[in-house]
Amino acid sequence: MFHRRFFLALVACAILSSSTAFAGSGGTKKDATITVRNDTSRPIAAFVDPDAAKISALPVTPTEAQINSAGGQLVNPGSTATFKVSAGTYVLAAGNNPASPASTSVTIGKGQKKNYSFTGSALVAY
Repeated sequence: MFHRRFFLALVACAILSSSTAFAGSGGTKKDATITVRNDTSRPIAAFVDPDAAKISALPVTPTEAQINSAGGQLVNPGSTATFKVSAGTYVLAAGNNPASPASTSVTIGKGQKKNYSFTGSALVAY
């Protein structure tokens, strides 16, 4: 009886260890990230693939909640905002006035990181 229990315990351990060994074998896919740094003395709004209708509905000086509801992020002076995206090409827009932001096209691959700085009139890769 002892031998059969011992054998069953070994089989159970072997099954559990093999299933956990292959659980993560699919690999992890790292998100691509686009980071925007605010190099001005005023807060800015930053957007990835901005929705023109939502942007046009924003006031000249939107609140953080209004920026977030339009799909963007408020970036205070000296701070950064990070957007997790899939691989592809995106429009990155940032500025003090959402109606006339600086914008650039960003092509990014899986797991890549792209960094941009808003300087007051343009987005500059760094």
